[in-house]
Amino acid sequence: MNKIVDIHADQNELHDLKLKKQNISNYFAKILAELGLDLDDPSIKDTPNRVAKMLVDETCNGLFTEPPEITTFPIDEHTSRDLIVIEDIPFSSLCEHHFQPFIGKATVAYLPNDRIMGLSKAARVLDYFAARPQVQERLTGEVAQFLYEQLNAKGVLVIVQAEHFCMKVRGVKKHGSSTITTAIRGDIDKQEVISSLKLAGKV
Repeated sequence: MNKIVDIHADQNELHDLKLKKQNISNYFAKILAELGLDLDDPSIKDTPNRVAKMLVDETCNGLFTEPPEITTFPIDEHTSRDLIVIEDIPFSSLCEHHFQPFIGKATVAYLPNDRIMGLSKAARVLDYFAARPQVQERLTGEVAQFLYEQLNAKGVLVIVQAEHFCMKVRGVKKHGSSTITTAIRGDIDKQEVISSLKLAGKV
């Protein structure tokens, strides 16, 4: 069956995003002017547009897109139902408190029920929830909850470790410090995940 595409809806969405970029650009130009910067300077005159494009198309893109579809495959008699761990998935996000980036890696572990997912899907889900103003604790929980529901898994564990630029470039200005958060959904043994990471030399 062919999928029906609403061309008018797509056009309206593109128009809305274009308008958002224009509004953000105008507001950011006012911020630069308040800072006393010369908006006619060749280095700065296109900065409001660049910032608007970055926010809408990249760092906050998850606010304007649908969640990724999760491709799953049925488990047969030749497929293990044991723990699956996908580690060291890199990501970047934007701290909603100071709009500074935080950058790190995530580990996603799950116990399948009757289906397993394509290995790239954990990264796509992480990127989707990271592409918006976030806090690390919420990001960790959102990824775990989404995968738990979409996979109908017995259990999901997500571990996120990240460095926050709001601690590096402002406030206490401490470099090298990282934050670790975990989220568990369903029935999964956290110690078993840690043991698997130790076997892989990651802990």
